[in-house]
Amino acid sequence: MKRIAALLVLAFATTHANAGLFSDDDARKQIVDLQTQVSSQDQRIQFLEAANKRMLDLVNQLEQLKQDLATLRGQNETLQYNLDEATKRQKDLYVDLDTRVRTIEQAKAQAVQEQQASNQQSLDAAIALAKGGKNKDAVNALTQFIQANPDSAHTATAQYWLGVSQTGLKNYKAAQAAYGAVLDQAPDDPVAPDALYGRAVAANAAGDKKGARAYLLQLLEKYPSSDKAAIAKKALLTTN
Repeated sequence: MKRIAALLVLAFATTHANAGLFSDDDARKQIVDLQTQVSSQDQRIQFLEAANKRMLDLVNQLEQLKQDLATLRGQNETLQYNLDEATKRQKDLYVDLDTRVRTIEQAKAQAVQEQQASNQQSLDAAIALAKGGKNKDAVNALTQFIQANPDSAHTATAQYWLGVSQTGLKNYKAAQAAYGAVLDQAPDDPVAPDALYGRAVAANAAGDKKGARAYLLQLLEKYPSSDKAAIAKKALLTTN
């Protein structure tokens, strides 16, 4: 508006200065035209100022967006760093846990091997007593092994030699129980034919000739390809 007032004053002064050259109508027309031009220029100025303000607002918004983007990038970098660190810690934890588990498993496997080796030594020592005729000591050692290792793969062998030692001590009933345990619990074990032949021997030693013969026939029927089957066949032929 200040610009409009200044222009009007200028126009008024110019009009009076040229009063001798123009009529009142011409002066009024020039004033109106000048006012129109001034109004038009003012509108353009206002438009430009508004456009400039909008531009400044857009620039400010752009700067704010840049700052927000920078902040988000910083947060993303922080999150990525934390994720990488967490992943690394998890991997280290997994490696450490895996190492510990492997160590425990190896220790268990070694303990099992040592126990098996110890059991085998105990069994070998007990069998050596039986083979050496030390039947009472053999019975004690074999009984301890069977009680300590009821599910061992060598329990059938221990039961067989327990039957041998009990037969040597003339404890035929106990011998029959030991041999019977082999046949009941491990009929497919390699010592099963020997155990069945042992039952025949124990029965014969106890005076049960009929029972001995029945065990020999059972041996031929169940284990015809075994070494003891050939011996049983000869024994049957000699008793006929």
